[in-house]
Amino acid sequence: MSGLANWVMKKRMNAIIAVALCSIIPMLFWLGAAVLGLVVLRKGVKEGIPVLAWGCLPALVLWTVQGDATAFMVLIDTYLLAYVLREKVSWAWVMLLASILAVISSLVQPLLMANILNIVADLIQQILAREEVGDIPSKDVIIQQAVIAMSVMQAYISVAALFLARRWQALLFNPGGLKQEFHQFRLPLPIALILGAMVLVGESLGGGFEILSRAALPALVLPGLALVHGVLALKKIGMVGLVAFYLIGFFVLSLYFANILIMIAVIDSFVDIRGRIQSKPSNFN
Repeated sequence: MSGLANWVMKKRMNAIIAVALCSIIPMLFWLGAAVLGLVVLRKGVKEGIPVLAWGCLPALVLWTVQGDATAFMVLIDTYLLAYVLREKVSWAWVMLLASILAVISSLVQPLLMANILNIVADLIQQILAREEVGDIPSKDVIIQQAVIAMSVMQAYISVAALFLARRWQALLFNPGGLKQEFHQFRLPLPIALILGAMVLVGESLGGGFEILSRAALPALVLPGLALVHGVLALKKIGMVGLVAFYLIGFFVLSLYFANILIMIAVIDSFVDIRGRIQSKPSNFN
């Protein structure tokens, strides 16, 4: 994929063509979003505007014809996230904005994708009725849950696209830069408190407020993963340590894995675990 990144960086029209083609090909809109993110990261917001405007046209056509605004919304979200990363040079701000965009998306999706949501709700009710499920949720409840799931998915697909764009940027212009950024990724205390408050409010009130917790949880999990990767790198524990970590996480800790990552991410916001490790004097000095 680095060949694609190198090609789109040569001139604006290449980037527009790549974004437009990926936006209209099913399941490749994320790749177009990554191209757009690379343009914004490397060349700036102004250069990204025509790429977004012309590249979005197929996504707008898809929305008009099929009623699916997913590609369009992912492109918009990725553009905004890339702008924040370029200006702030901070993944913490990116994750906070992604959680906010998920909440905003949950408010506009019922307006932008009403037909698809109704089709999805009818299909789920038919499947549950065929399976003879006793208590079938109402159509409104199904639509609400679908909106929450799709809003969170779209926001974090945009984050994944931005990660890919940053990886391309690092490969082309700053080898090893993304790895170093990820190892140092830590939530400042104010952002951690905002995300924690979103989780508490969403879990406490439920209903339509559930989007707050669902949107904030991935933004708390990722810094936990970054902390583990960063600590293992500082301790010079290689791939074996990472493999062991993920095996234990997925197969031993299982359902508690995400909760543990969130907990250590919040603790790290208070005490800066990697900073403390680096400040410790070496026994060989």
